[in-house]
Amino acid sequence: MGDQIAHRLRVEIIRGVIPPGTHLAEDSLAARFDVSRGPVRDALRQLEVEGLAEDRRKRLYARAMDLRDVEELYVVREALESLAIRLAIQHASASDWDRVQRIVDGMSAAADDDDGERFAELDMEFHTSFYTNSQNRRLVDAWRPYQRIFAILFELSDTSDIASATADHQGFLDIIRTGDVDAAVHRLRLHLTLAKGHVRDVLRGLEAGTVA
Repeated sequence: MGDQIAHRLRVEIIRGVIPPGTHLAEDSLAARFDVSRGPVRDALRQLEVEGLAEDRRKRLYARAMDLRDVEELYVVREALESLAIRLAIQHASASDWDRVQRIVDGMSAAADDDDGERFAELDMEFHTSFYTNSQNRRLVDAWRPYQRIFAILFELSDTSDIASATADHQGFLDIIRTGDVDAAVHRLRLHLTLAKGHVRDVLRGLEAGTVA
């Protein structure tokens, strides 16, 4: 329940439905979601760790995500994911990468069905597979809080041509399977740079009130 509440609040804060500076009071949120204060407290703890809520004199307030946050998030993600790819290439088996191929096959099916929501889920699963295949528990744990934020940012950025995006992911996986670490990390950098540009455009649109 705490995770579900955190997701709802996360979306509303990033979208600006909950304006920055709004007091995130446990009592009112518990009443809104018809739960006890425990799950709300768990949710707010997540948001504080993620930088979407800030403590002011023992009260939590919503904190807007701005372009600087996007820059910082993508710097951290590139560092984490580059390491994940390096370790995954070192440790993952052919069958591990076969499972990632099935994710890409699912993305292709979602593109055929024009199912953007399913595509977004599989896109996140694709990138999370690098961390799983790294076989490093702490790296997986480090990614988890960022994964939640990036999943929402991806939904908001709404990839327009998912067929081309699927082909991009297939090419990415093909490079990884060659075992060329430097080429794979370079491809990741290009991939994240493009994604960051989409997210910047979305946040600018939200600030201008042009994104629903």
